[in-house]
Amino acid sequence: MGMITPFLKYVSEGRVIRRFSDLQRFTFPEVCQRIYISVLALTFLKFTGHDRFVKSYVEQTLGYGTFDKVRMSQNDLYNMMAIVSGDPEITKKLKNKNQAQALRQRQSMPVMAFRRYIRTWDNPYGALTQLERGLGIFDANLRNIRRGVANYNGLNSTDKKMLQVKLLNIVNQALPGTDIHKEIRSKYSK
Repeated sequence: MGMITPFLKYVSEGRVIRRFSDLQRFTFPEVCQRIYISVLALTFLKFTGHDRFVKSYVEQTLGYGTFDKVRMSQNDLYNMMAIVSGDPEITKKLKNKNQAQALRQRQSMPVMAFRRYIRTWDNPYGALTQLERGLGIFDANLRNIRRGVANYNGLNSTDKKMLQVKLLNIVNQALPGTDIHKEIRSKYSK
């Protein structure tokens, strides 16, 4: 995206979380699932040669060094990470605040492993599996997408096309209007 002022970047990205009141639209598991789908999509984009977008998005995501609080100037992945690993008070703003607080206490998001993975993209199968466990993802469709994304270079062209369609559909549903959605849609929509 190049050098663009934060205000223009804010205006241009359709966000899952535009303002703090948006937090009450989501449950804790929905936020976890959106993080996982975002990382699957970024991994797919990385492995299909869209390095520039991925590098820029990851740099912004990791820009503050920690995911301590929701920042309206930050991208969706950063803000969702702040919900699951930042100040636990953030969960009180979610739709299911009591359940969210309990889930947040039981789950342990592997933040260091997440940061290392999106910096290096090493060991996608192991890293995505660890992220899946840490976020409490039990959806069989997402597990199948994970297997395909992690083994992308080993897939035949038919399986690559099927994976692309499945991932595009899940991103359309879970991340509409976000930068990740726009990037995948612009590259892989018919």
